[in-house]
Amino acid sequence: MSIIDTDTDPSAVAHAAVEKAATGLRALYAPSVLDEAAALLSDLWAVGERHGVPPKAWDWTVSLASGALEVIASRYTRTPGPERTGDQVTALSRDLLEALASAEIGLTVLPGTRKHMTIVERRPETPRGGYHGDANLIVGIYSNGGWDISMNADGASVVSIVAPATTAGAAEVAALVRAVARGELGNPFRN
Repeated sequence: MSIIDTDTDPSAVAHAAVEKAATGLRALYAPSVLDEAAALLSDLWAVGERHGVPPKAWDWTVSLASGALEVIASRYTRTPGPERTGDQVTALSRDLLEALASAEIGLTVLPGTRKHMTIVERRPETPRGGYHGDANLIVGIYSNGGWDISMNADGASVVSIVAPATTAGAAEVAALVRAVARGELGNPFRN
């Protein structure tokens, strides 16, 4: 069954397709990244239409939604050129710390042992992690890549958070971290 419904707003269908593609990948996606991928997917479908290929025709051959999401996500997860400076990484970490501790997000945070890391104290509903299941979360941004989240424990799984490396992106990361801390996303660290 196709997710394409010609009676539905194409941009809403594209967004739904991108969100569905994101659920199968080992990353958390900021809303702005999903919006960009949905816009790309809509444009790809429109180009296909101009060549006589309706959106439904793509279903059996390739996942344009996954491709659009991966292409857009690579902007935020791969090494930027040139790399961010230490001052830029520090500023982004500060933006994240402020967003996490804001009244809107309301998490208890501590600076990490490294400048680019922020520790988020676990809540009762936070997924279990660490040797005793009581590890805090740790969120980072890197000079040569994007954001990530893991448990603050040796050998913990790391999950990418796909979001812009901007103040607005830090706010989107904070909202995703809050959802992880509250257990709203299940356990994103499972393999």
